Amino acid sequence: MREDIRQKIWILAFFVIICGAHLVWFVMGKRLDEENYENRTAVERPAFSFAAAEEFPAAYEAYYNDHLPFRNQLIRLGSKIEYYVFKGSSNQNVIRGRDEWLFYNSSLDDNPIEAYKGMDLFTEEELARIADNLTHTQAVLAAQGTEFVLFIAPNKERVYAENMPDYYGAPAENYKVKQLVDYLREKTDIRVVYPYEELMEAKEQNARQLYYRLDTHWNYIGAYVGCAALAKELGVQMPELSELTVTETEPTICDLADMINLRTSLNTDPDYALLGYDQHGLITDRHELTGSYVYHCTGADPRKLFMVRDSFADAMDDFLASQFDQSVMVHYSSYSHERAFAEDPDIYVYETVERRVGELLNFRMK
Repeated sequence: MREDIRQKIWILAFFVIICGAHLVWFVMGKRLDEENYENRTAVERPAFSFAAAEEFPAAYEAYYNDHLPFRNQLIRLGSKIEYYVFKGSSNQNVIRGRDEWLFYNSSLDDNPIEAYKGMDLFTEEELARIADNLTHTQAVLAAQGTEFVLFIAPNKERVYAENMPDYYGAPAENYKVKQLVDYLREKTDIRVVYPYEELMEAKEQNARQLYYRLDTHWNYIGAYVGCAALAKELGVQMPELSELTVTETEPTICDLADMINLRTSLNTDPDYALLGYDQHGLITDRHELTGSYVYHCTGADPRKLFMVRDSFADAMDDFLASQFDQSVMVHYSSYSHERAFAEDPDIYVYETVERRVGELLNFRMK
């Protein structure tokens, strides 16, 4: 009799373990965080069919894994243990550095750590190919009266190398972007802006951060320094950073903190507002994150600016657009040469972050 009761208790316990989470989630789930923080779409429930019966179990398991009760809470718990207890990162694409700085490490995104270490350098043939692509592009644009400028935003890892983990060592003295910039300046007349020196000077003179601790990008201060360097190359003088009024604003949510599922815990990265430069009555006509940013001003430089951009331009856009009467900035994912020709700009800027310069091997205006 006692053995029979014991078996029933074990069966009940098993049932509670298996179904309890679902029952609690059914009652409380709508009150808890169900947001998808991953940079992908959650798997949808597969429909069963006899024709695809063999694939159904794996498909349903993938769906179940993405919709597991308390999934966000369990992931966040694991991330907190990894971050606060073991001082590490729960995501292989995020590196925890000194003083709780986070750095990006993705082999699918031109590998910023390889760039930091000076690995996978360009060959002479690759440098010559990029130079030929850009020289050809410059000539095509010049034929319609358009200036061409290449702008490269430095990687965060190099600017804040002192916050990288010890085991990565000092940044390499020779690396892809240095190779490319030196080659283009020596072999071509391509106008290149790579504001690394300007950022390091601003970092030395300014106590505030230039890049976010918890994000891959520069903040508005770093973006202003880069923008001022680009504007100078284009013949437009913007005020020095020291001449501006810089005000700290609310902490911002950062992508690297998101990648390790600690958005709320690590929401401590300050942001800044900058005043003191002439905005020329800047008006935003269109603002599509992966589409076009379109602006116009009054009394700024009368030339029309066109920019191919990535996410590093998101903090630059207002600063730069305020200096030209017309500006069109198109995200690379929706860019076409036809669009550039149709805009008929006076200035064409190809903007990219350092880790993506390898894509210049395949960029050539036709």
